[in-house]
Amino acid sequence: MERLSAVDASFLDIEHSGPPVAVGSVMEVDGPPPTIGELRKFMTERVAGMPRFRQKIMPSRSGFRQGKWVDAEPDMKHHIRSVRVKSGKKSLQAAVSRIMETPMDHDHPLWDQTLVTGYSKTRFAIVTRLHHAIADGQGALMLLGRTVDLTPEGGGTLTDAIVAMSAPPPDEESDTSKSAIQAAADHTVAQAEAAIAALGQFLRTAPDTLRGLASFTPQKPSELTGEVSNKRKWVGAYYPLADVKLAKTHFGCTVNDVVLAGVTAGFQSLMQSRGLSIEGRTIRGVMPVSLRRPGDTSSDNQVSLLPAPLPVSIIDPAKRIKEIRKSTKSAKRSQVPILSDAIIKINEKVTPAVIQERVLSRTGWTSEWFTETLITNVPGPPMALYFMGREAMGLQPIIPIEGSTRIIIGITSYNGSLNIGITGDGEHATDVDTLLKGILEGLQELADIAPKNGAA
Repeated sequence: MERLSAVDASFLDIEHSGPPVAVGSVMEVDGPPPTIGELRKFMTERVAGMPRFRQKIMPSRSGFRQGKWVDAEPDMKHHIRSVRVKSGKKSLQAAVSRIMETPMDHDHPLWDQTLVTGYSKTRFAIVTRLHHAIADGQGALMLLGRTVDLTPEGGGTLTDAIVAMSAPPPDEESDTSKSAIQAAADHTVAQAEAAIAALGQFLRTAPDTLRGLASFTPQKPSELTGEVSNKRKWVGAYYPLADVKLAKTHFGCTVNDVVLAGVTAGFQSLMQSRGLSIEGRTIRGVMPVSLRRPGDTSSDNQVSLLPAPLPVSIIDPAKRIKEIRKSTKSAKRSQVPILSDAIIKINEKVTPAVIQERVLSRTGWTSEWFTETLITNVPGPPMALYFMGREAMGLQPIIPIEGSTRIIIGITSYNGSLNIGITGDGEHATDVDTLLKGILEGLQELADIAPKNGAA
């Protein structure tokens, strides 16, 4: 039986009060909805290849070790439900908000799925949640990828495609005659070369690493953070990926830079609507960064955080994205994620689980001293996918609120569009629709600046 890692277990430890820390997606699907019976039958077949959907967590008896995954056959009547709402996109968003508030029963596997109908005459939505202890953003994509197909007829899932693309190439020059002594010598040389390369990389990136560490020094909490309620407000939207790439080419940056510039514009709108000053302000954002090695298709949590400062004081969009490009380049060169991962692994080995749990469950409020928001940006499938033979029109992310952060922004790409999902505290951040509107306007502002041929 496999035990949870310290990172996986941390998402259980920090939710002792409040809604579950669950990630997932809102998948809008074209066509008539299935019956609840058809959906349960379909998912019964699919979860056969999804071990984490057929396991629950058994706590350690001693408390000195992390809990472990044990087999638990899912009850589809418990895991899969349906709800019919009034017509309109706001009704869907309200339904997602209520689903996010619903506790998860730890006596069952930690996932659920809700069929939402009524909000559209031509579409229905599948809202899927899985506890963050199961997977990070990329891991969730791997798991949920088993429920969607590459063609209407089935025959291959998104996960199958990801695994195939991640498989290492065959070793065509394998020398089976090499002696054990020679192999050991080669391994020793390779280790020495890797150590030298790592030392050189650390020395070259030391200034960027120090800047990255400095960004995580405690500062006075802002108006954007604080006590978090048990209520949630989720909103979502789509934006053409082609327009983002147009701006990317024009400004000589990355898609992620354009996304962060749009998010910065959104926070400008939010703060101004609240009557808050943006003069001299930079919002302390963070972004998860994957630590997965090439070919790793597991579904656990393998992430660290990078600083993603949002310069809301810069009104000019061209100057704003230039500043963001500069800061993201520095963040990428830093060794902050590697250092923090090493610290976590050392802590996992020397600190009893019971102490880790007590510390995390009681110090979530301290996050407001280090960050004001979190933005995830996970690349998704570039082609159309199909659910039960029907085309999926969108895959908007569901990202939970943690600690004292009242606003979380999730973004993923899918079939030519950016899919945006924003989670706000249902009492202290009910105006996240203003933030969403500002993000869309900020992205469009950048696209409008770029010539249509994308030339600078």
